[in-house]
Amino acid sequence: MYRVVTPQTDAELDAYYHLRWQLLRKPWQQPKGAERDEFDEYAFHRVMVDKDGNYVAVGRLYVSGDEAQIRFMAVIPECRAMGLGTRMVQALEQEAREQGARRLVMNAREEAVAFYSRCGFTVVGEGPISFGKIPHRQMIKALTSIHQIRHRPELCDELQSQWHQHIPISEKMGIRVIQYTGSRLKTKGNLTANLNMHESMFAGSIYSQCVLTGWGLIWLQMQEFGLSGDIVQGSGSIKYKTPVWNLPTAEVSGRLREQLLPLHTGQRVRVDLEVILSSGDQEAAIFNGHYVILPH
Repeated sequence: MYRVVTPQTDAELDAYYHLRWQLLRKPWQQPKGAERDEFDEYAFHRVMVDKDGNYVAVGRLYVSGDEAQIRFMAVIPECRAMGLGTRMVQALEQEAREQGARRLVMNAREEAVAFYSRCGFTVVGEGPISFGKIPHRQMIKALTSIHQIRHRPELCDELQSQWHQHIPISEKMGIRVIQYTGSRLKTKGNLTANLNMHESMFAGSIYSQCVLTGWGLIWLQMQEFGLSGDIVQGSGSIKYKTPVWNLPTAEVSGRLREQLLPLHTGQRVRVDLEVILSSGDQEAAIFNGHYVILPH
C-alpha cells in the first residue's frame, strides 16, 4: 500500500530533501543543497510512502496567485511503471485546486513529456536547460473546469460551513462545492484523504459524498425559496460500478420548488434524488436517496 503524505517533522523533511537530492541532483554530480530553492519555505511538499514507511516518491507544489507550479517530481527506480507518479501528480493537482489555482505549470525533461501529457498537460514552449545539458519543455494544464461560476456563491459557502460545523467528517473528506446552477449541484472530494487499502476511494466515503450532495441540493433550494426544515435521509441505495482512482466528483440535478412548497404550510416533504459519482471522467457509482424534510 502506498500513501501520499506531507512530511512535517525535521526528520521527515530531512529524509524528503535527501531523496530529492538522490533522485534529481546526485545523478548530475550536483552538491547537497542543490535540491532546494528559495520557494521551499512557502511550498506544499508531498512524499509517497510504502507500507513500511519507506519514501518512494517526492513532489512539490508552489502556488502563486491563480497559478501553481509542480517541481521536484521523482519516483525511485524500483517503483517506476507502477502508477505512483500519476498518483503524486494527482495529489499535487488536488492541492492546487484546494488553493484556488486555475492552471498548473511545469518544466518537464524531454523524456518525461509523454508521461505528463497523459496526465493532461500540454507542451507550450521550450523550457530551461538544466546544468547546461538537460533540455526541458514548458507544459501547462488548465484547472478552470473545476472552478465554474456558482449561482448564489454566498449560499454555497454557507452550505460548506453547515457541513463542516454539523458533520465534521465532511471537512476531513475534503467535500467542496464546485458548481451550483440553481438546479444542479456538483461537489468534489479529496481522494488522498479517502483511500482504502487498495489505493482507491473507500466505499463508505463514496456513499457519504453522494448523501451530502443530495442533501446539499435540497438545502440550497430551500434557502433560495425562503423555506426552513430539518433534512434527514430516510433511505438510500448505491450501485458501485468501478473503483474510484481519480478525483471524485458527485452531481445531482432537480428543480424542487413545487415539491418543497408544502413546507410553508407545515407539511412534511419527501424528495427522491439520484446522485452520480465519477472518478475523473468515468461514472463510478449511482446513488438513489430518499430524503425527508421535517418542517420547523
